[in-house]
Amino acid sequence: MKRQTQLSLDLEALSPEAQGYIALTAAVRRRKKKSDWRGMMAVPPGSLLESVIAEFRSQTNIALEIPFTTFMHHVSALLITREVQIEFAGNRMDADFWTIVLASSGGGKTWTEKCIRTGLEGTVPTISSGAASAAKWLDELAQTPRGLWIRDEFYQLLKTIETNGSPLAELKDYLLRVYDNAEISRTTKKDTITVEHPVLSILGFTALDPFIDGMQVKSLVDGFAQRFGYVLARPDPGRKMVDFPVWKVNSADWKERFGAMTINLHKVYKTSSGAEKAFLRTFRDNAVDGLEESFYRRVMWRAHKYALIYHVVRGAAADEYLTEEDYGWAARLVELQLVDAAEIIQMCTKTDIGKAIDAADNLIKKLVAAGKPVTARAIVAGTRLINSVGMARMILNILSIDESRR
Repeated sequence: MKRQTQLSLDLEALSPEAQGYIALTAAVRRRKKKSDWRGMMAVPPGSLLESVIAEFRSQTNIALEIPFTTFMHHVSALLITREVQIEFAGNRMDADFWTIVLASSGGGKTWTEKCIRTGLEGTVPTISSGAASAAKWLDELAQTPRGLWIRDEFYQLLKTIETNGSPLAELKDYLLRVYDNAEISRTTKKDTITVEHPVLSILGFTALDPFIDGMQVKSLVDGFAQRFGYVLARPDPGRKMVDFPVWKVNSADWKERFGAMTINLHKVYKTSSGAEKAFLRTFRDNAVDGLEESFYRRVMWRAHKYALIYHVVRGAAADEYLTEEDYGWAARLVELQLVDAAEIIQMCTKTDIGKAIDAADNLIKKLVAAGKPVTARAIVAGTRLINSVGMARMILNILSIDESRR
């Protein structure tokens, strides 16, 4: 049965920030390249991460995006709990980042997390909060203000947070404060709870189909949802379920290698001149005309955190300066997540952004060949996949076409 999605895409009804989010993810998706496993482009050779991926690849049929993302969050959480920071352009930041992994039901999300946590033998503090109220959640945060929060069925949590009158409604505001590492304070009749500089690495898992069926585009592209990176974890057709009746991985040396990888950590890492140039290059290369500035800066800010994590994963913790190579790996991860965000937006709407862009591209070539002006109105008139001038202008920006003649 064909899935009935919740909302057709009306760009003109969305905020400039939301339009920019869609523009950026669609533009990056057009640059997507095929590979053996797409994520290998973001896995440093010879690293413990590569070994973890190799074990899951050979011994399970679990989508490799799941162990990849889980491992990266464990590294993030260790850096957080040891109060390791990166300094860039005079600003210091923690290695916290937030991700939602979307996978099929029974895709091995919980098994993978348990396997990696067991393999690292408690090296990384985790918070498994299932609090039924925002107040209870804040109590738990006060006990462990730094660490890794792993939450299954994350979509259900998002729905509950968005429900007026829900005991978890205040959690959205708390999470926004945590994202900014800002103080949180709550006063009750009994006492006052204050959490200073909370830092959480948040890893949410959720089933793909309920998320796609229920998530409305306006919710997905608002300021809160944009703070998450999105990862699609699809089954690998080359690793069939029938070939892996029992999942098993050999994690015997993971704890020792993880310890060696993180033994010489500095409290503050700085960036080399090459690293700074690499970030500026990545910032410029991924920019899309018409993109809402605050959102783009927020997305690209993750590159600094990813660069620090990759610096450690690559076994360079003893060097206090991040390099151009660290930022190169970070750029790959940012691109992968933007590609997935584009696909999720596409699945959550009745409008296929990719097909609309391709149709506009072909139409533009025909207009140019015929000596006719390329305008947003000409695009709307030439294809049924683009139904508004606003959508046409966004696509012209993605294609770097200057609508100079209207």
